[in-house]
Amino acid sequence: MNTTLQTMRKDEQGFTLVELAVVMIIIGLLIGGILKGQELITNARVTSTASQMESLGAAYNTFRDQFNAIPGDMGSATARLANCPNTSACGIDISATANNGIIDENVGEAPADEGIAFFGQMLAAGLITGMDGSGQTAAMGVTNPTASIGGGFMVGDTRTGTLNGFDGTEFRAGIYLVLNGVAATVDGSNGAVTGVQAANIDRRLDDGNALTGSIISDNGQNCRGTTQDNNGNDVAGTSYDLTSVDSICALAYRM
Repeated sequence: MNTTLQTMRKDEQGFTLVELAVVMIIIGLLIGGILKGQELITNARVTSTASQMESLGAAYNTFRDQFNAIPGDMGSATARLANCPNTSACGIDISATANNGIIDENVGEAPADEGIAFFGQMLAAGLITGMDGSGQTAAMGVTNPTASIGGGFMVGDTRTGTLNGFDGTEFRAGIYLVLNGVAATVDGSNGAVTGVQAANIDRRLDDGNALTGSIISDNGQNCRGTTQDNNGNDVAGTSYDLTSVDSICALAYRM
């Protein structure tokens, strides 16, 4: 009888400290592996997005060479390009502003007219992917190409004289690709990347500085952190906020 009770008590014993330690180590390794895997995936998407920006810039230059025109500004696109019906992003009516040598779209502005035709014409020319070009209502994946990191790309031209969501003093004249979270006007809260991701893209393609070179960040405090002006008001800082975990930073890339 005593032997039976002893056996039952032995069977009822829980894990030893050593066994618990082993289990905790295994759990820790699994969590660490998952987090590291997520980090690697995110880094791969950042790298892919930077490559997309370069590819779109290359497509822009190729279009100019092939058609002697700026994509989105080329008139009679429905006649010059295959797969460019009047109802598509390529065939949107730009007759009022075509062939004037600029994209009549502000940097950071919601896509419309030439800002839609820009990508639609390159898609019809077989130079880009990431969108189907089937409509004329601004939407990522339809009128504008999607980005690997999330969101997608818009376009704007500084020569229109107006910027939306960006500080004008840092820009050189030209056409800019804009990475944003949605196909809408940049407002400091609807971007596509975190401050760290924005800085990584900037370092890959440019100088890593949020306010100089070919890549400029939006002027939101969530992208560049917060500082104070001479009157004590909170304003956006001068460098990427590397502590923010929110994917709301937009970037403009000069092509």
